Formats: sequence, C-alpha cells, structure tokens
Amino acid sequence: MRKSFVNIGIVGFKGKSADLACALDQITLWAIAHPKVKFFALDSLSELVQKPIRIVKESALSRMDLLLAIGGDGTVLSAAHMALGHKIPILGVNAGRVGFLAESRVEGLEKALDDLLAGDFSTRERMMIDASVFRGKKCIAKQTVLNEVHIRAHMPDRMVNVNVAYNGTCLTEYWADSLLISTPTGSTAYNLAAGGPIIHPSTPAVVLTPVAPSSLSVRPLVLSLTDKKLEIVSAVERPLDLVFDGRSSVEVKPGDRVVLCESKSVTTFIRMRHTGFVGALREKLGWTGKPRLA
Repeated sequence: MRKSFVNIGIVGFKGKSADLACALDQITLWAIAHPKVKFFALDSLSELVQKPIRIVKESALSRMDLLLAIGGDGTVLSAAHMALGHKIPILGVNAGRVGFLAESRVEGLEKALDDLLAGDFSTRERMMIDASVFRGKKCIAKQTVLNEVHIRAHMPDRMVNVNVAYNGTCLTEYWADSLLISTPTGSTAYNLAAGGPIIHPSTPAVVLTPVAPSSLSVRPLVLSLTDKKLEIVSAVERPLDLVFDGRSSVEVKPGDRVVLCESKSVTTFIRMRHTGFVGALREKLGWTGKPRLA
C-alpha cells in the first residue's frame, strides 16, 4: 500500500443518483475489510454513510491523501477545487450521466479500491487557467479553473461585445451571446455543446468558443497559453459576468481587464487500467463508425 493513500476523502452530493448510495455501500464493506485505510466523507453525505466512514467538514478534506469524487463531472469539479493547492489526486467515479471526468464505474468500485491498494494505477495531470480581473493596476479578483471561464452579459437578453488580445497583439472583437475560454478538460463540457472542438487532455492549449456569434466568420480558435496570455476588455459601456467553472462569478465593470494565463497549479487524476480519454470518447459520445451491413 502506498503510504500516501492511508486517508481517503469522499466527495458527493445527496440526491444526485441511486448509484451514489450503492457506491457508499461498497466503500463501507471494503473499509471494514481493510481497516488500515480510513475514509472520510463530506458532511453533505451524512445521511447516507455508515461506520467506519467518518463525516467531516469540507476543510478537513484538504488533509486527505486521495479524493473519491462520486457523481458526475460537476462533483469532480468540486473535488478539484477542494484539492487545489494541496496536490491531492482525484479518482472520479461515475454516478451521473455522461461523466468525462469520472472514468471509473460504480459497479467496479471495489475492484478499483483493490487496484489502488496494490498500486495498479497511473496518474494524469490536467492543466488549469488562472483568471485575474484588474481594475486599473489593482487585481480585484482571481480564480483558478479546471474547465472554463465563461464571459456573459450581466444584464439579461444582452450580447457580449469584447476585445481580445493574445500576448499583447489584438486578436479580434467578439460579438456573441457569450464567450467561453476552455481548457482541454473543459473542451468536452459547455464548449462541446456550443460546437467547439474536443482537445486531448495532454494538449497544452485552450479554445476560445463564441456562443451564437453574430458573424459566421468567427469560429472557435485553439491557442497555446504556454508563456502567453489572453487579455479581454469590454468594447461597450456595459458590465459583464465572469463565471468560473460554472460555480462562482464576479461582475466585470467597463474598463476592467480580464487576464488569462496557464496556471502553475494542475489537477491530478488517478487513472485505473483499461480506462482513458479515447475510450471515454467512444463510449460517452456513441462513436460506432459507419453503419454495418447485415
């Protein structure tokens, strides 16, 4: 057993799926059989867990050696933000619908725990974006995101009109319902639904995707952020909302600058054998190739 996996935190949210309760039952039985491994569940699961799993506040999960995120991609994103700055690896267990980030299955959870115990796994690091908002020379807000930064109008039924510069050079002016700046991890989320490209997780790049742009010539654009930055300023005298991973937001006033760069922080995922991004694409998106003749 790797010494670093003695204390395992469980992240999940009550009412998401019947699979969540099934997963917790499996963990309970496994924990009884392996008393040297301690499990600590987020207090949102207090009505679902049994001993020997212990209930803790979210702050306690920052001291874990591993986080089990049981749910959909939203649950994995929550776990990623809990792990931020603590270098805690995450194993996503799919108890949602699509779940590109939660590669392991609930029905195979006990086998996955056995493999963790045996050290039969690998790790993968996912890039993140640092998003900073400057009012004059003062940084008034900063967030690190795993999926995307979403720029949308603060007032309902208004479009977004922003100027974007790439590493100091004017790129273009976007006029659209909203604008997404997504990591490779986020490329299979809102970006995919908006018609953006899928980017392999190992690619050090981001994709700018305008949602319902006013011009057909404005297409999704893949750019490297390695030692480079994006700067975004509203082109009109209207406030904008900057939404981080769909979780929190900040109001950006006219004249504020939004600066995006590759973060030094990464999210580390546990990858079990026989799982991976390419296989997930085929399974989650139903890629079967051309129809076969009978």
